[in-house]
Amino acid sequence: MPRLSPAVVDRKSIDYEQTSSSFGSDNDVYKSIPNIDEDYSSSSTSSDCESVTNSVDQHTPFELNGLVRLDESDKLHEMIRNKFVSRMNQIGIDVHVQSVDRNLFNANAIAQARLISFQIYAKSVQKKNNGDANVKCGWFGGSKDEISKIVMYGFGSDNVQKKNGGFGHGIVLSADYSPLESVESAIADEDGIKHILLCRVLMGKSELVNRGSTQCYPSSDGFQSGVDDLSSPTKLVVWSSQMNTHILPEFVISFKTTTSINRPKSYGVHVRVEKPVSPWIPIPDLIAALSKILAPKAIKEITQFRRSYIERKICRRDMIQGIRSVTGDRLLMMVLKDFTQQRRSNRPS
Repeated sequence: MPRLSPAVVDRKSIDYEQTSSSFGSDNDVYKSIPNIDEDYSSSSTSSDCESVTNSVDQHTPFELNGLVRLDESDKLHEMIRNKFVSRMNQIGIDVHVQSVDRNLFNANAIAQARLISFQIYAKSVQKKNNGDANVKCGWFGGSKDEISKIVMYGFGSDNVQKKNGGFGHGIVLSADYSPLESVESAIADEDGIKHILLCRVLMGKSELVNRGSTQCYPSSDGFQSGVDDLSSPTKLVVWSSQMNTHILPEFVISFKTTTSINRPKSYGVHVRVEKPVSPWIPIPDLIAALSKILAPKAIKEITQFRRSYIERKICRRDMIQGIRSVTGDRLLMMVLKDFTQQRRSNRPS
């Protein structure tokens, strides 16, 4: 296994501890973007580097220079682990984090250039949008090999084609609070471990991009990115022309799932699901379950479909189709499955 080169990035240039709240509040993330005036090759950073490398386990399954494994006792490891686990627990999926690897962007000059490039663009977007760079946290799942290539070389056309889900020609990341689809995209390696990237995403001003869109660039100079919902986005769309300047892969979370999440995918393609909203789960119970997962705006839409059905403005089939259009089949099947299992477990023996 190749040894990792000594870190050359000044700890103060990426002060994660100082900005730990950035993983709970996206507005604070920009504060920890490195200063472009920092000299990343300066030997004067050696003392800071020692404080970084001494707190991490040098052994990482990715065998990549620039990636170091955070020790479980590290505050940053705990923060990221808790963030990921809590997001998944909210939708009823249990995960066990095996490790958290941190990208120090010090493997070579190209890696350092990527970091500086992100920072330059962030400053530019910030200036363009009256001081708001709108930097978000986003998730991206893949195979071990795919994640390794992204860390080493950046995003490529394969990532656009396989992961976009029909939202234009770009990289689609899961929003900070909704990592489910990225987790589903993660492919277990030979040890049964899956891997997901936690990235910093430069969004700037976002425009609405609907599923099935063939859009390749911003619709005007006033936009820099896309989202699936302007008020409560679950998908962050970065156009392919900007995928290696507006996305900064910072952490690799390796994990195992103890709850099955293998459900049919419906990336722009109709998936036949037999009665996803059946008599097995009353609509009020369905809405109650979904309210713990979806944004209030989505619940309002679902409630309106039910009200229209009760008032006989639409038929039951139209109500179900309407609910499916809001939730998607995968989420609906998950809720139905959980409800059915709970009902079985509550039956008297």
